[in-house]
Amino acid sequence: MSAGSSLDTDISNEIVAEMVQLLQPSWSVEAVTRAANGTDFVASVDVQTPDGPITTVLKATTADHVSSETALAEPCILEFIGRETSIPVPTVFGYGDDHDEYPTPFYLMSHVEGENYEGRIRDLPKTARMEIFREAGQNLAELHTLGPLPKSGRIGVVDGELAILDTDEFPSYESFHGRLLASYEDNLDSLASGGHFVDLADDKTRFADLVPPLRQYLQETIPELPTPESSTYSHEDYRYGNLLVEPTTGRTQAVLDWGIFSSAPPAYNLANTESLLLTPDVDSSERTNELRQTLRRSYAERRPEWSFDDATLKQMEVYRLTCRIDAMACLPLWHQDATPSERDERAAEHRDFVHQYL
Repeated sequence: MSAGSSLDTDISNEIVAEMVQLLQPSWSVEAVTRAANGTDFVASVDVQTPDGPITTVLKATTADHVSSETALAEPCILEFIGRETSIPVPTVFGYGDDHDEYPTPFYLMSHVEGENYEGRIRDLPKTARMEIFREAGQNLAELHTLGPLPKSGRIGVVDGELAILDTDEFPSYESFHGRLLASYEDNLDSLASGGHFVDLADDKTRFADLVPPLRQYLQETIPELPTPESSTYSHEDYRYGNLLVEPTTGRTQAVLDWGIFSSAPPAYNLANTESLLLTPDVDSSERTNELRQTLRRSYAERRPEWSFDDATLKQMEVYRLTCRIDAMACLPLWHQDATPSERDERAAEHRDFVHQYL
């Protein structure tokens, strides 16, 4: 069964057990607990192994918007990151690429203790949030030192190996700014008609008036930016929802969801991560700056040759706008459970941010 099959949350416990045993024949399933949120099928699975009971996590690609090339990559990426870095990631116990009856790809990984604070960062102590930003800087610095890479684009699996894709859906680019301009032409086209998840949009014209001035700004500004550092490995979805955290200390127990794994300049990945982790709607400007500087200091300490010089800061300022356009296009999905007034509040925040540039 191909990636994005219709068999998603209807996967029975019996099928889960079969999928686990296909990967680990000597293991037996004791209990299955499905994740409440997410676009793919994810379940916590208690298993009995020859060495005793353990808890694992089964993930199967069931979202229609996920391509097979990128879905196949995630377990390979986890193995790569676990082997080449000290970034905490789950251990992969096995994966299936193709099957007539089960949604594929699917894979089994270790369960990591920790809390997910998506949508509830107010529950974290002040020092714990600071630790998340400190470790984010360290983790990104270590990831970026694995490069450089020859081109910019999405990383997936080609002939069983991780590679920069060059397909109709995910073309590769010699120039990162060329990739950025091309991708945001598509994103703005989407935004004009309701965003990436138009079926979930309650107002398909919510940001349509911003599309022409944003397009003009990016077309004029991006070509004039300083040439960025060479592209390298980038986790472009480093957010609270993809972190498992120790609640008291804030130590990151695992970095999850490597499905949006790309080749991009470090400055872009840094701007992207700051955009996802910083919450100026919750924090004061002073606190927001304190968290931002913590991430940057930690990153620079791990990469002594790196500098947040004027050219880099200029790049990051524009990159943050492109990241905000992503958030605007994803608003229907990210806030599908919010009330209409809450969605209006998020939209107003997006508008305020965008108007700083226009």
